[in-house]
Order: sequence, then structure tokens, then C-alpha cells
Amino acid sequence: MSQSTGTPAPAAGAPRRSGPWKIATAAMIGTSVEWYDFGIYATAAALVFPELFFPEMSRALGTVMSFATLFVGALGRPLGAILFGHIGDRHGRKKALIWSMTLMGAATVCIGLLPTYHQIGVLAPLLLVLIRMIQSLAVGGEWGGAVLFAVEHAPPRRKAFFGSFPQVGDGVGYFLSTGVFALVALFGHDALADWAWRVPFLLSAVLVAVGLIIRRSMDESPEFEAARRAEEAAGPAAGNKESAPVIGVLRHAWKTWLLATGAFLITVGGYYIVVTFMSTYAVTELGFTDAQAAAAGTAASVVVIVCTPLSALFADRYGLRRVTLIGVLLHLVAAFPMFWLADTRSVAGLWLAMCLPMLASTIAYASLGTLASGWFAPRVRYTGLSMSFQTAGLLGTLAPAATTWLYSSFGNSWVPVAVAFAAMAAVSAVCLMACRPAANAGESLDAPEAADAGMLPGGAGGAADAASAADATRTA
Repeated sequence: MSQSTGTPAPAAGAPRRSGPWKIATAAMIGTSVEWYDFGIYATAAALVFPELFFPEMSRALGTVMSFATLFVGALGRPLGAILFGHIGDRHGRKKALIWSMTLMGAATVCIGLLPTYHQIGVLAPLLLVLIRMIQSLAVGGEWGGAVLFAVEHAPPRRKAFFGSFPQVGDGVGYFLSTGVFALVALFGHDALADWAWRVPFLLSAVLVAVGLIIRRSMDESPEFEAARRAEEAAGPAAGNKESAPVIGVLRHAWKTWLLATGAFLITVGGYYIVVTFMSTYAVTELGFTDAQAAAAGTAASVVVIVCTPLSALFADRYGLRRVTLIGVLLHLVAAFPMFWLADTRSVAGLWLAMCLPMLASTIAYASLGTLASGWFAPRVRYTGLSMSFQTAGLLGTLAPAATTWLYSSFGNSWVPVAVAFAAMAAVSAVCLMACRPAANAGESLDAPEAADAGMLPGGAGGAADAASAADATRTA
């Protein structure tokens, strides 16, 4: 029986494939653009959007509405996961990644050109939400494809390391976004609200241009090509495959999809709490300046950039699930101390308050994408992984508005926010332990995880199990 997930040896005279380092760099640049775009939006939503797009409301209500646009706009993320997942699973990872980056960059530049409420009235926030939905549609297909592109090109014993580069890109994008905002904030709040907030959005065009040049030079995923050749060789026998990957995920993999969504929840939702709520809390309640809050976020991004590949190397050595679970549980440890540190009202305390939860998130997030890619069969992997991550992203964007509401409703106390943060971590830990590898995940799992899977009954009932069996039958 042939295995569709292995990487075939190149035929004699075949063109040399792009190496894993080049592929990992391309994946990192793509997610750098993604998180730069989302980072500048999240920062602007915390610092200036309340007065630019919701000026008729109180500062507190305007902040809630500003954060709510994160959720409303993110409604496009699951749809983007389905759309670009279909392209990636049926027509190639590379094609999906090129189109997602193009659409994402164009939407971000449009936000930078958008008139404010004082210029066109209520149409301004409506256009903001519309453009955010377009941006989120593109983001829905970016991260999952970038992870797969790196993982499916990586050497067998370095899947987590190379699969972590998209997560390094998150840190790079976050670093650039907070760094640019920290610089433009030096002009003062009046200039920031007047014109300087547009600069970070317009600069996105430069990053997108560089990313597109690199991505167009990449080779297609060898695992995708192997799976496609297997289907073509099966001929008419392949006619019983699902008409669309999303049908396969929803019909056979709904348990895996839900559990994977829960596993991603704290790494996505926790990020939004740290970047948005903590920034707002520091400025409005603790008296820090916009520049100080942005600088603390920049320091946290350095933690992500440095610690992500290190955490992934540990995961390759000691097991993906083990290291990821440690990172998830560290969120429980950080939930209350991050507020205690911020309440010292010192710059060092604020930096530590931002860096501590980001360190926990980094340890969990570094290898979670690689681990989760093995929960889905190769021919529905782009769709399944993207749907899980983006559904978690949709839920995570509720976190800033929800935590702001909790803070206000409980007498301006951060305790309910810390409890909510810890509860999200607990949910992620339970879901992570419940997920199991797909039957034919092949080299997408490290040896310790594959060995563990052999001692455990079945999977989590996911795409993986049913779709894998079908694939195996077709390629027999």
C-alpha cells in the first residue's frame, strides 16, 4: 500500500527543489505581514480608533466598540480558511499563499487611506468593518498554509523547528507593528490621532511586495504533489472523494476541528488580551504613555522571535505534545502575576507584564502548528488546520471586548480578566490532550508523538481518521 505523505526522492534530471531554509523564510515573511497587519490594527484599536471612528461615545464604550470591530471583522477568517483551504488542498499551497498575501496587503493599505468619522460620519466605521472583513478573509488562508509549506518541506526530525518559522513571523510582524507605532507615537497623541496612525498601515505595501517576490520563487509542497499524483494514479477510483475539502472536514472531522479550535484558543485569545487589553489598561488606568505601552509590546515581540525556534528545537527533541502542553499550562501560572507586575506602575514592571504571558504563548505556539497539521490527512490538511486556527481566532477576537466589559462590570477590577485568561488556558490544555494524530499523517509528526499514537486507541474522530482511511483505500 502506498503512503501519500512521504516526500519522494527527486527523479534523475528533475529540477532542484527549494531547500527547507528557503521555504521556512518564505513562510516567515508571509506571517510577518499577517501579524504586522493585525498588530497595527490591534494597537490602533486600543490607542486611537475610539476617538477616530466612535467619537460620539464615551471613551470606555468607544474602546469596547473599537475592540468589537476585531470580532466583526474576523467573521471573514473561517470563510477565508474554507476558501483558501480549498485552493490549497485542491490546486496547491503556493497558489493559495500568493493570493492570500495579495488580498491582505491591499486591505491593510485601504485602512490607512480610510476617512474618519469627522470626515464622512457613520460611513467611516462601516467601511472600517467592511475592509476588516476583507482583510480577515485573506488572513484566514495565510497561517495554515504557511505552516504546512514549511512542515511539508522539512526534514523528518526537524518538523517542529522549520514549522515554527511562521510563528517566528508572528513575532517579527508584532515587533515591526509595535515598533512602528512606538516611533510614530513619539510625535505625541495629537499627531498620532491626526495623521501618524496611517503611516504603519501604508508601510504594509513594502512588506507585501517583498513577500510576493519571494513566494513566487518557491516550489510546491512535495507532500501535496505526492498526494495529488496518488489520486491521479487511482483514476476512476478517486471519483468518490469529497467534492470539497470542507465537506470532508465537516462530515468526518468535526470532533478534530472542535478540539483543535480549543487547543489554539489560549495562544490566539491570550495574544489579543495581552496586546489590546493590557495596552489599554496600562495607558488609561496606570498612567503610561502610548509610546511606553507600545515599547512594552515591542519587548514582548522580541521574546517571541528569540524563544520560538528554541522551543521548537526542544519539541523536536522531547515531543511536540509535551512541550506544547507545558506552554499552555504556563498561561495559568502567568494569569495573575502579569497584572501584579503591571500594577507596580514601573516601566520594568510593564515590560515583564507583557513578556511573561508572551513567553508562555511562545512555548505553546512554537510547535502547536506542526502538531496540529498531523491531526488532518494531507488532502484536507490545509482546510482542517486553517479552519481550526481561524475559528479559534474568531473566538479570540472576542477577548478584548469581553475582558473590557468584565473589567468595567466588576468595579474596574482586573481579577475577572485574569480568571478568564486562566480559564482559556484550561480549555486549551484539555482539548490538546484529547487530539490525536491522523492515521496517515506520515512524517508530519515527530517520532515520540508517532510512537505515543501507536499505543493509543483511534483518533479523535477527525478528518483524519475517516479521510485517511478513504485515501489509503484509493491509493492501495
